[in-house]
Amino acid sequence: MKLSKTAWNNVIIFSVMIIILIINTTNNRLFPETDTNDELILPEHSVILTLSIAFPNNTSVVFERVARAWKTNSQGVLVDLTNQQIDQMMFAWQQGSGLMQASDIVIEGQESIEISIGIAGVEQEQLFRLYPLVEQLLVYNQQKKIWLALPATMKHQLIPLF
Repeated sequence: MKLSKTAWNNVIIFSVMIIILIINTTNNRLFPETDTNDELILPEHSVILTLSIAFPNNTSVVFERVARAWKTNSQGVLVDLTNQQIDQMMFAWQQGSGLMQASDIVIEGQESIEISIGIAGVEQEQLFRLYPLVEQLLVYNQQKKIWLALPATMKHQLIPLF
């Protein structure tokens, strides 16, 4: 059986399409998506332009992106972070996720750390309240009105000054 060049091209194209379909269907069966309550702190692929941290003792720090570097303004806080450490902190905010909690959490007597984040392409700043507890870090997203529980170790990644 002799096939022309065009016929062989068609055979190859259809063979590749069949292989792609087989891979897609078996991939969904082998690795099903798990339905978890994990939620990202910030929207996916966000670029942070400013990050303001207001501590309970009336001290604050503001990080502003200036080209590829960060400008830091602090009031009552000693900031001894390199640009690389600040980049790591911003990466933790961009990639951080937590387990979504019930909306009726009541925290009494615990002071919060207020965070406001300016994201590129979003007019309104994202506002968060962080409650560092012994075993976890609770994050309240004021726009979405949701609570996220993160491991306690995340507080040093999100706020290395703490």
